[in-house]
Amino acid sequence: MNHELVVRHFFEMAKNLLELKLIAGKNGLDMRKIVDRVINRPALALAGYFKHFAEKRLQYLGFCELSYLLDLNQEDQLKVIGSIDDRDVPCFVMTNRITISQYLIDFFNERALPLFLTTLDSTEFIERATIFLNEYFSPQTTLSGTLIEIHGIGVLIQGLPALSKSICTVALVERGSTLIADDVVCVSCGQNKTLIGQSKKISYGFMEFRGIGLLQLTDLFGMHSTRYQSTIDFVIRFEETLSSDVAKSGLEEPLNCEILGITLPLTTLPCCSGSDSCRLIEIATMLQLLKANGNNPAEKIEKRLIEQQSSF
Repeated sequence: MNHELVVRHFFEMAKNLLELKLIAGKNGLDMRKIVDRVINRPALALAGYFKHFAEKRLQYLGFCELSYLLDLNQEDQLKVIGSIDDRDVPCFVMTNRITISQYLIDFFNERALPLFLTTLDSTEFIERATIFLNEYFSPQTTLSGTLIEIHGIGVLIQGLPALSKSICTVALVERGSTLIADDVVCVSCGQNKTLIGQSKKISYGFMEFRGIGLLQLTDLFGMHSTRYQSTIDFVIRFEETLSSDVAKSGLEEPLNCEILGITLPLTTLPCCSGSDSCRLIEIATMLQLLKANGNNPAEKIEKRLIEQQSSF
């Protein structure tokens, strides 16, 4: 998990997304750090009330905050900004709807307090910045496996090497599924306790086959065959199992696995000679989709058996 974000890195990573321009405080970019994913609008702080002031957050000055600040005389404006900066805030972002005076810009420079300008309106900026900071500060890990979206469900396929996962993945893509990541999946927690999986940038869209080498799926199946990220909703693990372990009725206690503290449904599939792994994955995924919508075939047949027995 990332616990802090240096302001320079924030600017470099988010300047295009948030339409940012640095207008003051360049010397403070490497010294100041954002350590909270929430954005603060310092409304009461401008009036001198700091009892519950969130000083470790990015500070946003919207139209209302700037209007109030600029209604003060020059001395009071500098005093207000100085009082806020005394709490070691990381940086300010302000709307471009109001132009501030040069003496304020000079004051930010003297304090080495970064001040950014955004062309976004307040609602759009806060929404985008919140998503960016949530992703940056969320727990993260990397997993071995392949992430593919099948019928709208993000399926993480895992298993021992040499179990033909790559061949199976290509067969699924050929049948209309979308590859997210192969071999290494970067996982983070999204909003509402969802898991987000994505590919490493350097390997996005590529797959490696033993005896063949690297393939770029978009060259074979078009742009629709890959996507950079997806939710992870379901986990399938291939295992080398004995024939006596293969049969399942579907009434057993459902299996689960935990990733970053979030529980996901898990299905284990046998890697048997002559089995069609691609179709097995599709069937398992469609069955999981049915169960998620309250339709469990195993429970239906059990109910029929009970009704038949009670009729005797």
